[in-house]
Amino acid sequence: MLLLKSLITIVLILCHSELRAEHAHDAAMDEREYVVYVVQSRWHTGIILRTSDIDSLIWPEISAYTHREYIDIGWGDEKFYQAQHNLVPLALRAALWPTSSVLQIYAFNLPLRRSYGEKARILKIPIDRQSLDHLTIFLSGSYKRDANGNVQTSNLYGETSLYFRANRNYHLFRTCNTWVAKGFKVAGYDIRSFCILNANQLFRQLRKIEGAEFE
Repeated sequence: MLLLKSLITIVLILCHSELRAEHAHDAAMDEREYVVYVVQSRWHTGIILRTSDIDSLIWPEISAYTHREYIDIGWGDEKFYQAQHNLVPLALRAALWPTSSVLQIYAFNLPLRRSYGEKARILKIPIDRQSLDHLTIFLSGSYKRDANGNVQTSNLYGETSLYFRANRNYHLFRTCNTWVAKGFKVAGYDIRSFCILNANQLFRQLRKIEGAEFE
């Protein structure tokens, strides 16, 4: 009986130690500082995250991209975002009245500057775990899902693995820059998201975030 009690005590001590180690690991993960980026390259403004930092319980679709280091998520007019030609007429159309929107999801491995070129603006923003999770909730919630909760690709120009139907309509007062600003506001940052119509306005707001700096 004494031996049994001793064994039970040892097991309980080991289990308690393991739980403490798990809690310490979780606490360290919570305190770790993460980094996200905002990129503006020509017409595109997007949010870039490391795929390894994203909680798949919040954003299940990320599992399709974990073979890449980075993921760039952008939001915009469904026709304009995917078009290769006649961009100016489509841009005017998108601005003048509400149009359907899409998410562009692009995963890659190359360093950011090599991927976007020297002319792109890339802002590096430190972020904690809680804010990162809130930002991820915003990104995952931007998909327009079907009745079963599945994401839907945009079939406007045929089959695609880059563009997915998104929530909310695009218009002059709700652009990709407004969408990015809204994401960081949802993440808990004290910035303005209303009437952020262009990238210059967006970056002025994002530069208010402590530690934000251009790459």
